[in-house]
Amino acid sequence: MAKHTETSWKPDKPINQLLNSVNKVTSAVEQAASHPSEQMIQQSHNAMERAENGLANTLQSEENQEALQQLQELLGENRELLEQVQAHPIKDEQ
Repeated sequence: MAKHTETSWKPDKPINQLLNSVNKVTSAVEQAASHPSEQMIQQSHNAMERAENGLANTLQSEENQEALQQLQELLGENRELLEQVQAHPIKDEQ
């Protein structure tokens, strides 16, 4: 098994920051899907926008293009789910 250096696991690496951002999008979209409301949908859009900005910045500097491609695909899947959530009537917030 290959040995990883300490620097390859540093949380401040751009790819790790992007992964965290995409995970936040996934969580926000899942919450919006299970409890649709204007607020949850807006939070999902905000998370998506931050992740897409991070992706654009990381694409310019990151060497691990395969990981970036996977994260980009996950963002696309989240965007599709969010669009499906928006297509259905939103429950009244109480």
